[in-house]
Amino acid sequence: MNRRTLYEVLATVSLAVAVVAGILAGAGAVLQQVISVAAATLCAFVFLVPGLYFLAYARRLRSRDLALAHAAAYAITRGTFEVSDLAAELSVSGEVATRILRTAVREGHLRGGFDERGRFVAEPNGPAPGGRTP
Repeated sequence: MNRRTLYEVLATVSLAVAVVAGILAGAGAVLQQVISVAAATLCAFVFLVPGLYFLAYARRLRSRDLALAHAAAYAITRGTFEVSDLAAELSVSGEVATRILRTAVREGHLRGGFDERGRFVAEPNGPAPGGRTP
C-alpha cells in the first residue's frame, strides 16, 4: 500500500467517525441530553481535524505524483536535455528541477541519469519495474 492510499483511507475513516459523532450530537440535542451532546461534539472535532489534515496530505501526494509523472514524460520525449530546460518548463529553479529528476528516477517514474556535462539522459524504455502510475 503506497502512502497516498494510506492517507486516503485514514482521512475516510476519520471523517466518517466525525460525521457519525455529529449525527449523535444532533440526536442528543433533539433528546436534550446536554452531556451526550458535549461528548459527541468533542468526539466529532477530535476526528474532524486529523481527517481534514489526512485528506489535504493525500491530495498533496497526488499532486506530487502527477508532477513527477509530468517531469518523466518531458524527459522521455526530449531524451537528452539540459536541466535548465525542465526548470523553465516547470517554472522552478535548476536545483529543484535536478531534485525532481532524481526523485522521479529513485521512485521509478523514469530511467536515466546525468552525463558528464550535467545534462540528463533519459532511457526510452519506460519506467523502472515497480514504478507507479498516476
